[in-house]
Amino acid sequence: MMKALLIIPILFALHALAGCGIAPSLHADEQVKAAFSDVITRYDERLGLADEAIALARHYLPAQASTFKDIADARSAIEALHATPALVDERALFERFDVAQRQMTEAISQLLVVCESVRGLDTAPRLRTLQMRLASSAARIAAARARYDEAALQYNASLHRFPFDLAAALHADQDKPTFSTQDRSPVHRHPRTDFGTLRGSLRV
Repeated sequence: MMKALLIIPILFALHALAGCGIAPSLHADEQVKAAFSDVITRYDERLGLADEAIALARHYLPAQASTFKDIADARSAIEALHATPALVDERALFERFDVAQRQMTEAISQLLVVCESVRGLDTAPRLRTLQMRLASSAARIAAARARYDEAALQYNASLHRFPFDLAAALHADQDKPTFSTQDRSPVHRHPRTDFGTLRGSLRV
């Protein structure tokens, strides 16, 4: 009887500790999803730049060019996911998102390589401007991915600290996935700046 009376307060204490662990984990979960929302936004911005690259290249390349198809295929894979911050709770979908975005990076990269090999287009101010914008976009994407990874790792660490580990066990929380492979920039050659053209564009 005495042992049973001693166990009851212990159970109440464990339940209270578990409850204390839930709120911080929810806050950390919101931070992870906010960080991933920024990743989605940065990639959506890049899709607009990909459209501009295609519009420019169509004036110089045949409509059947494989680079156009590669970008279209990557876009289809991305759009099929209907990406939202909730992807961080589905590891398989998160990984598909990452693969599809890196496929888009490769497709844009190949398109730029082809454009640089076309006489007249390789020195076109529009192409150089687009390369600079894509390079800036890649830097923003890399920063957003790094912020997401940091938030996810902090969340994961919180799940494995007492009393958070007890709350995780009671509520079946899972570690958030992180980006395991770097998404490199699609721009391999630093765009040259034509200062004569730049000065002309600044004249009013």
